[in-house]
Amino acid sequence: MFWKTPEIVAWAKGRAFVWIDDEITEADRAWVKEHYDGPALLHRIDPRCGLAIDDFAALTAWAIGLD
Repeated sequence: MFWKTPEIVAWAKGRAFVWIDDEITEADRAWVKEHYDGPALLHRIDPRCGLAIDDFAALTAWAIGLD
């Protein structure tokens, strides 16, 4: 698990959040799922490319799906 994961969850305080990073792992996703009740999207990007069109499409689709 990434050292930032608990800090980001604490900062979000139950609000919907997206975390975009190139070091997100399945362990981070599992930790957030277990310790966070609010909507959260952990979106891993390719560090060689940064944010790409497909990333923006995924982020938009997630945000549109929020109530």
